[in-house]
Amino acid sequence: MRRREVEPRVRRAQAGPGELAISAGEFRTRRIECPETGLVRPMLNKVRQALFNVLADDVRDAVVWDLFAGSGLLGFEALSRGAKQCVFVESHGAHAAAIERNVKALDVSSRARVLRADLFSLVAPGRALDQAPANLVFIDPPHAMIADFETGPFWPWFANLHRTQLVNGFTVVVIGHHAQLELPKDLGAFMVADKRNYGNAGFTILVRSEEDDEEEG
Repeated sequence: MRRREVEPRVRRAQAGPGELAISAGEFRTRRIECPETGLVRPMLNKVRQALFNVLADDVRDAVVWDLFAGSGLLGFEALSRGAKQCVFVESHGAHAAAIERNVKALDVSSRARVLRADLFSLVAPGRALDQAPANLVFIDPPHAMIADFETGPFWPWFANLHRTQLVNGFTVVVIGHHAQLELPKDLGAFMVADKRNYGNAGFTILVRSEEDDEEEG
């Protein structure tokens, strides 16, 4: 008897090439476009689900900024789970265009804004920002960028983040990173509230330090 080939069931739940699936909420199982430039590294599904489980109610009704947005996956997950607004910041033209298409596909134009800009110039001390301060900020940059403590632009920028309009004393910041990364000691006005690793990937949740709040008060 000839064996009939059966497509494995697991494949039915997977997104196709250049696609990513939203894991929960209003847009659960909806696909979004992921740019196939080779420069986008979306947060793995198990890591993403763990992150949003930790954030829980902090997402609902939040103003969210998704920095180094790539496909916009983290921001769209937040919108799906009840965030009020999301600002996507992406410097790469093809990536920003893909996010715009995802905004239209999910019909969230009234709740989303896409900024094609260099983050380090856009979010800087003294620079005015609309839809700020944010309640929740996702930062998931290229891993090589945040591994460079000495000469790269990221950590000096982050050390001054509290001086920008993007954050205030209640903003929660999430950094996605390689599991082996040890964050530098100088985190500006922020301190680590939670850090979790899953395989080779992980995330760290930061909040404003109590010492900084006392100084400002």
